[in-house]
Formats: sequence, C-alpha cells, structure tokens
Amino acid sequence: MQILIAPTAGFEIPKPGTYRARIIEITEHPALNEDWGPQLLIKVQLDQLDSDDNSILLHYYCSQKLSRQSKLGKVVNTVIGKVPGDYSDSNRLNVADLINVPYGVLIEHVERDDGSKRAIISAWLAYEVVDRKEPPVWEKADSDSEVDEGNGNTTPSLHGHDPI
Repeated sequence: MQILIAPTAGFEIPKPGTYRARIIEITEHPALNEDWGPQLLIKVQLDQLDSDDNSILLHYYCSQKLSRQSKLGKVVNTVIGKVPGDYSDSNRLNVADLINVPYGVLIEHVERDDGSKRAIISAWLAYEVVDRKEPPVWEKADSDSEVDEGNGNTTPSLHGHDPI
C-alpha cells in the first residue's frame, strides 16, 4: 500500500485575545493522566478563520466533575447560565445543552518545553462582553448545517462523529 501526503502550510494558532465562540462537539475522552477520572473533550469553534478560510478549532479538556470550582462547572455557568446546584441525580446535566450556544473566550499563549506555543482557553466569558459588530463566521459559513427542530439551534456537520 502506498500512502501519499502533500505538504501543508502548518497549524496556525489564534492570536491572544477575546473571541466569540461556540462548542460544536463534546465527547468522552480517556484520562490524560492515570490519576485523573473520566474526561471530556470539548471542541470549541472560534469566530475567526485561518489563512485558508477554515474555522479555527480549539480542544478543551476537563474532568466530568460538576462543581462550582471545576472546569466543567465554569463552562456550564458561562455558556448556559446554570450552576451545579441546578442539577441532581434525577436531573442530570445533558452536555448537548452546551452545543452551539454563543459565548466568549479569552485565549492566551502558553510556551511548551520545545519553545513552541499553543493557544489555550484561559477564561470563559459571557457573550455580551465580546465584540459583536459582525455576524459570527459560522453564520456565514455553515452551508452544511442542519436546524434542530427541538430547539431551533443550528447544528454543524460533525463529519461522521457522534455527539454525546
């Protein structure tokens, strides 16, 4: 079998700053450290396109612990305005409620051991505090999206991936 690969321009990271964003997918993910419990991988689409006019996606990992201090608790509070006390064993958080809701993020750069940089979400922000002069890029570019008849939200194509 022959595998042929064309060169790519490389991976671009967004500049530090605040951006409009939305969660497009949440999946369970194996723990990144053997001492940690179950994780979630949250795929976040920024309101910015790269130099090839592709959406910029960031991966955000967090535990499945839902408390006021946990990363997941802060995401839930910012994105949908709920607190962990709003949920119980009989009324559990459905992570699908976080999909496609507009909000803001603060992006910072962190230097890796090899000197390269990576972009991280350092804070989740209310949608009202980010610039909204233009419609978000996903409203301009979601030609393959579908409308959820249950809640009216647009759902981007997940390209064969099953959301939780």
